[in-house]
Amino acid sequence: MRSRKMSSTPVGYLYTPQQLAGSLSYGSGVRLGNWREDDEVAKMRMMNYIQKKESMDLVLLKKQAVLGPQLAPAILSAPPADSMLKFGDKVMIKSEMNNGCLSVSMGQKLISDLGELYTVTGSASTEPRTRNAIEIVSLEGVPDGQPVCYGMKIALKFSSALGVQGYLGSARAAGVPTATQLIGKQECYMRVVEPGAQVPYECAWTILPQHVDDRIATNGTPVDATVPLLFSHCFTNRRLSCVNIGMPTDFGMECGVCAHTYVETRKVNKLMRETLGRPTNGLISKTETTECLWTLVFHEY
Repeated sequence: MRSRKMSSTPVGYLYTPQQLAGSLSYGSGVRLGNWREDDEVAKMRMMNYIQKKESMDLVLLKKQAVLGPQLAPAILSAPPADSMLKFGDKVMIKSEMNNGCLSVSMGQKLISDLGELYTVTGSASTEPRTRNAIEIVSLEGVPDGQPVCYGMKIALKFSSALGVQGYLGSARAAGVPTATQLIGKQECYMRVVEPGAQVPYECAWTILPQHVDDRIATNGTPVDATVPLLFSHCFTNRRLSCVNIGMPTDFGMECGVCAHTYVETRKVNKLMRETLGRPTNGLISKTETTECLWTLVFHEY
């Protein structure tokens, strides 16, 4: 008769005969035997842990050293009383597509010949942190405190509390690969610039109003900080966009960010313009979709 196969491992296979007997013939001073060896191994592991902790070589401490500066609280600018965006304002830039805030992940350094680059994503966190606090900087020498106007060349500067001076940049998709190409569009990233060096033109952006028909009339007028707007890359004329494609970061899966102009299909765009009573001829550009729209978030009291 065939023996029945045991459903679980017998206790005898997990311990030695000495351990099963309780190691009665060995005292604490004897350095032989399995129980004593287990104690010595536990002590060695504890000593190794203490040594790594004191030398900051633990994986947990290394992770905290990377994530800590990025998660430090940041102070945003107060909402403007006159609704005008000004140079020097520190804001969060939130996507109208998925409410993701433009953020940098310092743990994802990109391999590129363009310089020191880091991945930018749309983070679901709405708390002001150093990784998502953006300062509006002029590339035309306009001092802080002056209104930002539509059509002006600006730079989006990340917080200096990250330990580097970084600006939002973009490069052509056909250029040097800078990331995993999961989105397949023109790449966006944080470009590190040495203190005192000139901000490269790949980090130059301009702000456009949401509606296509208002762009010529509002060019040169102050930007309304209370309405959705678009950021257009000066070199490629592509819009800053946030899409529902997951990007792996140290903070989990976050929404991807790229530079691409997402627009309504021709027929849908024409029907929408007819409904609003706007021109439908071929000279009018198609309206961008919510992937390209962003909202400025100021300090909440």
